[in-house]
Amino acid sequence: MQNRIKIRRRGKRRYYAIEIPLQYRDAGEPRTEVMASSREELAQKYEKEIAGRRQALDRNGGKKSLKEFLENDFLPFYKNEVETQTWCDYRIQIETHVVPFIGTLRVDELTTRHIDQWILSLRSVVSKRTQRTLSDRTVDYALAVLRRALQFAVDWRYVPMNPASARVRVAKRRRKVKVSPLRFLTPEQSKKLMEVVAGDRYEALYLLALVTGMREGELFGLKWSDLDFSRSRLTVNHSLAHTKRRKGEPGERFSLKGPKTMGSRRTIEIPDISVAALQRHVKRQEEEKHAAGDAWKEDDFVFTSKRGTPLDPGNALHRFQNLLKTHGLPKVRFYDLRHTHASLLIAEGVHAKKIAERLGHSSIKLTMDTYGHLFDGSDRESAERMDRLFAPPVVQPISDGRERTGGAKILLFRKPVLGVHADTNADTTKNPLAGISVSD
Repeated sequence: MQNRIKIRRRGKRRYYAIEIPLQYRDAGEPRTEVMASSREELAQKYEKEIAGRRQALDRNGGKKSLKEFLENDFLPFYKNEVETQTWCDYRIQIETHVVPFIGTLRVDELTTRHIDQWILSLRSVVSKRTQRTLSDRTVDYALAVLRRALQFAVDWRYVPMNPASARVRVAKRRRKVKVSPLRFLTPEQSKKLMEVVAGDRYEALYLLALVTGMREGELFGLKWSDLDFSRSRLTVNHSLAHTKRRKGEPGERFSLKGPKTMGSRRTIEIPDISVAALQRHVKRQEEEKHAAGDAWKEDDFVFTSKRGTPLDPGNALHRFQNLLKTHGLPKVRFYDLRHTHASLLIAEGVHAKKIAERLGHSSIKLTMDTYGHLFDGSDRESAERMDRLFAPPVVQPISDGRERTGGAKILLFRKPVLGVHADTNADTTKNPLAGISVSD
């Protein structure tokens, strides 16, 4: 430091201060000092201040509290950058997991240590909904949201660096590899589900999920114009997403967007049973439309409320869970009907490439990563084929006491149990263990 360090007193406390050189001040800016309670702290704060001024940082922006920056700068701007559902997810994370913990800190005062302490605090938080500590996935998502927001602060020159970016490697390294077993219904349970939903208002929805493997958003976003009854097929063109708006907040509760990936936009052949269920659904919807009268809103959706508006997924999904519980079926998520569809196709020997196309996966790799373990049967078949191809000739006894040499055919003999001898003359009609003696 070229400038002279001055000592300031406030009551009994003593502070160290140094003036910002004239060349680093804005035009018309009065004399400005950096103050600290020790020489070491003063040196750090002075270097940081000068570095920021050299980079022409927006010091007023950096002086904002994190809460003010996130709620007044980041969220309003980011609203036009992403889907409404994603923006609402970010807002929930900021209001629930960021602002209550570190919202009062200034943006330019945030350090990596603050981020580390915040992460530790999050891991001890007990969720009101689950009554358990937050999962690693929730904590990582909250960190990702903060990291994204602070990157905007860097781009807008509020701060010279992102204090949350250093935690990327730590988050990935700490993440535990959890292999959650897939949940799906067996063929027998699937048939029973088809029986119990017969006549239900959402019969066509549940049945279509089971026999097509469509995602929830794709089903709720399905329109009658996407259906071709003459060819027994449908085309996935849309996905309906819940925007997670607050109660009373202006705007639509649902947003209709394109499918998840390019591979998700696909045409699916549907079986006759689902065509019949959809035809019954047409009649039911016509009756509801007649009953609603002028209150009916025509949006061409297949699955709607009784007024023609997009169907609230929560209503259909709660009803699905009640059906499972009432009829003694395993508790599975509605999304698990997608897994069930894939497992049924695998059991029927359908090729993985066709399954990937039907599910709308971006690649067959995703299909195999998700369902590869269900193909174990085909691996056993491969081993048996190798046995038949490369098995050495074996000697097979024939009825006249002679021996003959076989080719690839294998004669398997039961292996004797060590230490156990059988008496072939023993009478086993009364005691099945008669004639068996165990040697030392």
